[in-house]
Order: sequence, then structure tokens, then C-alpha cells
Amino acid sequence: MPENPSPTLNNPEEKQDFTTSMQALEGILDSFKAGTLNLEDSLTLFEKGIQHLKICQEKLTHARGRVDELVKTMQASGEAVTQPFEQES
Repeated sequence: MPENPSPTLNNPEEKQDFTTSMQALEGILDSFKAGTLNLEDSLTLFEKGIQHLKICQEKLTHARGRVDELVKTMQASGEAVTQPFEQES
């Protein structure tokens, strides 16, 4: 069994941050690239990767909301007006 790239996922009490999840995803990707995982280990890592991906998406969505609120505040106060960047598809 590969090393557990995400010990915090085993304990939902611990707060997961974006950087930790990204590092775990990179470790999972490296494990897949090595090509030495059996099917069971691959499935386990894939599941953990999906969990980390969800954490990253949630953190990015939250950060974008905060940025949007700051931009609205700046516009309301008459200071610098910025336009949110377009999401690439």
C-alpha cells in the first residue's frame, strides 16, 4: 500500500487547507505516474484524490466570493474599479 498522502482526510476533525490538499494531489499524481500501484491501491488513491479535489474547489470558490465582495466594496466607495477575470472554459 502506498504512503498515505493525506493523513488529515482520515480525521475529519482536522481542518484541511488548500495547500495541503494540493500537495496531496501532487503526491497522488506522482504515485500514478510511477505506474507501480495495484488496482486496489489505485482506487484508494483515486478516492482520496477526489476528496482533495473537492476541498480545493471549495476553497477556491470561497476565495473568489471574497474577492468579488472586496471588488464590490471598492466600487461602492468610489475607489479603484476592477473587473473580475473571466473564467476559462
